[in-house]
Amino acid sequence: MKQKGINHDWQEIVRIGNTQKTVTTSGKNQEDETIFIRRCSEPNEKVQAIYKALNYKFYPFVKRKSVVHSSELKKNKIPILQNLSPG
Repeated sequence: MKQKGINHDWQEIVRIGNTQKTVTTSGKNQEDETIFIRRCSEPNEKVQAIYKALNYKFYPFVKRKSVVHSSELKKNKIPILQNLSPG
């Protein structure tokens, strides 16, 4: 990276890299299945410069969509305590 003119210490590189976020959105379709969509935010110029220096693509992954059937969600849910009284 120094050969490409980036002379930041590791903490600064991590701070700059943390400006790009991953967003996960969920919703239900007509079949009561939960749909999750994950996307990366647009990298700013500093992040793009680091990615270029490392020959890394600007988006760590492409848009991902997954469908989870409601029976799978119920199977993996943590049981809710039923005997709690307000307090």
